Amino acid sequence: MVRKAGRHSGVIPAKVRWGRQLRAARKTVAKERGWFKDDPQGWRSALTSSLTTLGTLLAEKLDRPAEALPFLQEAVALRRDKVETDKHPYCRIELAQSLSTLGELQAQLGRPAEGLRYAEEAVDVCRPLAETDLARYRSDLAKCLRTLGDLLAALDRPAAAQAAQDEAIALEGEPEDLVALYRGLADADADPDRYRPALAASLYYRYDRLRRDDRPAEALPFVEEAVALRRGLAGAGAAAHRRIALAESLRALGALLGQLDRPAEALPFVEEAVALRRGLAEADAPPRRRLALALSLRLLGRLLAQLDRPAEALPFAREAVGLWRGVAESQAEDRRYEAGLAISLHTLGELLAQLDRPAEALPFAQEAVDLHRARITLLGNRNLTGALHTLAEVLTALDRPAEAQAARDEAAALEETEPEAP
Repeated sequence: MVRKAGRHSGVIPAKVRWGRQLRAARKTVAKERGWFKDDPQGWRSALTSSLTTLGTLLAEKLDRPAEALPFLQEAVALRRDKVETDKHPYCRIELAQSLSTLGELQAQLGRPAEGLRYAEEAVDVCRPLAETDLARYRSDLAKCLRTLGDLLAALDRPAAAQAAQDEAIALEGEPEDLVALYRGLADADADPDRYRPALAASLYYRYDRLRRDDRPAEALPFVEEAVALRRGLAGAGAAAHRRIALAESLRALGALLGQLDRPAEALPFVEEAVALRRGLAEADAPPRRRLALALSLRLLGRLLAQLDRPAEALPFAREAVGLWRGVAESQAEDRRYEAGLAISLHTLGELLAQLDRPAEALPFAQEAVDLHRARITLLGNRNLTGALHTLAEVLTALDRPAEAQAARDEAAALEETEPEAP
């Protein structure tokens, strides 16, 4: 005989379980609202999360969307306030997600016209992020576009609905399909600037996929076209995300040309990237936001060294080390920044060694080895091996042969364990 779930069966019925969670969620929101009044900055994120949890519970688990609506509206208002003061992309993605959810809820309540404005705002919030870093944010934009398409369809606007759905499908597909979609839209639209940012982002995405597949020569024309488009979009008065996108494309083009052994051609692009990043870094006070400048500076130093101009490279390498050190010290709990510092220290040590200044090079080369050892799971054996060889050269120049040989022996042991390239 099969027993029914009841008070003595050990199984809590879903209605009872969700009811308990609802009461707990209401209590949490009530408490956090009081704390938020006393400390808005400290409790905004927690209260927003709790309001979202409460609204989602009412809408999805208890089928009470009308009761959920004010809580989700309040969460959206709080997230709007947050993006005004915190420009981190994660805050914008959270806002886009909340807006999209609110749009769906309005449609569920039979008010698709009201839902549409939230869905459109979600796309507007998400699109600049995708234009800057399509690989990272394309799935977020696709989700917002799907919601927008559903609401447009509910409002009997089939052409607009289909366009949103087509773009969502392309975003979840292959890079070449996305390039074709945006190229067609850019060619057909009466406003030529409307789809150029998206086309540039898709070209950069195509470049990045080819680069990761170790096809640099094939990747080159895509990043060149992305740079040309983004330069046209990042003129005087352009939004910061347009300048960020151009700076990243310029750095990528310079790195690719350097990889293709064309450093002289690469140099002006990276110099332009450094100039752009320097302006953006001055506008963004938190040290963590200066790392993009540090990456461009490090690349500029490497290209100058590749052109046998180490003395010109040296100040850029020093500045990169200073930026990485500042972030590593201010974000000590996140060891990834020490990995970036290790690579920049190695570059600086190499340059000083090339300039026949081994005594100055030694502390940087030694610190690079120490950090590479500590962060080997992030950087791998190969990076530690290179740092050890540089340290050995510096120690040899300082007439410390025993220590130099120990560094070479450690590098040789690591090379024996390094897997062969496929």
